[in-house]
Amino acid sequence: MTASMRCTALVALALLPAAAVAAARPATPPAHADERTPTLVATPTAVEAGGSVTLTGTGFPRNVHVSLTAGPPHAEASRIGGATTGRRGRFVATIRIRPNSSAGTLVAVACHDSCRVKASARFRIVAP
Repeated sequence: MTASMRCTALVALALLPAAAVAAARPATPPAHADERTPTLVATPTAVEAGGSVTLTGTGFPRNVHVSLTAGPPHAEASRIGGATTGRRGRFVATIRIRPNSSAGTLVAVACHDSCRVKASARFRIVAP
């Protein structure tokens, strides 16, 4: 083993304990991070035009306004309403589907804080 190889091996061994300690230490979340992950559920998942879909959100910050949008997957969404979360970060909003709506899959999105906090759910409008 040459001198440069021994030096490289010693440096690698010297760094190993520090890396192990850093990996064992849990990362500290930012002070503003919420431990809950927002979720959105659409029920029913298939609705006829003229019917209603209920959007239930959980895991959002408490007592905040949430904007609701919907649109086809991978396309621009339109505002369909809004809701205010309760003290547990939950909301329920019932959305009426227009009678002349076309059949297809839609993605509903609940957004808070310029959509930095959001959740989505899919539902389908089906032909009667």
